[in-house]
Amino acid sequence: MKSANEKQKKTLAFLQKKEGANKTFTAEELSEASTYPLKASLLAKLSRNEFGDFIVRVKDNTYKAQHTLPLKPNEYANMTSSRFRHEHPSSHSTNTIEKKESERIVDKSVQAALASIEIYNKPNFKYREETFSVLLVNAWELLMKARILSTNFEDIHSLYIENSKSTSGFEESRAGIPKTISINKAIKILSLDTTLTSNLYALIEIRDNAVHFKNNSHLLHMKVLEIGVASLQSYVEMIKEWFKYDLSRYNFYIMPMSFYHSFEMKSFSINSDSEQNQMLLKYISKVEKEHDSEYPGRHNISLILETELVKSKMRFDPENDKAIPVKLTDEDFRKKYPWNNKDHLIPKLQERYSNFSENTSFHKLKKEMWEKTNFSGTRRSDEDKPHTEKRFYSTNVFKWFDDYYTKK
Repeated sequence: MKSANEKQKKTLAFLQKKEGANKTFTAEELSEASTYPLKASLLAKLSRNEFGDFIVRVKDNTYKAQHTLPLKPNEYANMTSSRFRHEHPSSHSTNTIEKKESERIVDKSVQAALASIEIYNKPNFKYREETFSVLLVNAWELLMKARILSTNFEDIHSLYIENSKSTSGFEESRAGIPKTISINKAIKILSLDTTLTSNLYALIEIRDNAVHFKNNSHLLHMKVLEIGVASLQSYVEMIKEWFKYDLSRYNFYIMPMSFYHSFEMKSFSINSDSEQNQMLLKYISKVEKEHDSEYPGRHNISLILETELVKSKMRFDPENDKAIPVKLTDEDFRKKYPWNNKDHLIPKLQERYSNFSENTSFHKLKKEMWEKTNFSGTRRSDEDKPHTEKRFYSTNVFKWFDDYYTKK
């Protein structure tokens, strides 16, 4: 493999930075970063398409980087060499932005996730929980396969199941189509967070139970909701981390459309369920106990979606200075801001970020968060003493700090 020179290393670093930030650039900016002389060299290289499909022209003197993030300098040097261009002319024949296969799979994954939510939110749908679990598992499987594909330079063979006895070298379906890896294999390849892995395994068990027989249990229906809420939260986290995919355009929530679910009306005994459902519920209970936590984290096994009917009141916007002020009760305050600084916030940040340090920069960020968000609040530790206010934090503070620190 050809070794990269300094100009190629600088070029790749610049392109990866721009692609990672999803930003365009000019020839002048590329010239400055790569040290290729603009008129004497770089413009000619661009016109001859020597950068292959790593650089595409969006409009006059505006370019975009693509397919560079997984590359190492020597790989980039090899794939932009004259020999490679001669042997792979199709890789250097286009100057338009085309979606990668992994990106197409991500789009399919999102549609499957949205379909699962739409089905669950239907007011009257008899096969609600079963269909929801099937579609959400499918969404996760597609998302993970897209991730594996993107980290293997879009090589579709990275998703196939190898079989040395087959003429193609891969296992094939009855139609002769190569079989792709299972969701369980994808989880192992990606070495996911242990809590997320357990959540997915629980969801898969529910899916399998529904597909191969039936889920006929009020208690199990409740668990589908709780595990599904947690799984969707993790889905939003991972698609943002892996593909910088913004889901804010969608209503990405499970919404209890009725005033109550059937399982909210009374308590149920597991002993009244079939033996199959009992085994599944015991498995879910075991997983929940293994990952028990007082507060919700980045990934969870199950989350309870609490709803209640209350008399309508004037709503307020905590981000609006002109909004009507409202005073939270002590119980409401503790629910909204359960963390204190020393025992919760700092340890949680240290656990989540590889480059976190409780330094001056952090304290400035924290103060800025106080002013710009509603992720924290203050209350008196002693009502009789006006100067004993203490600040507490919401579990949503990660939404602020994720933009400034690197996740482990």
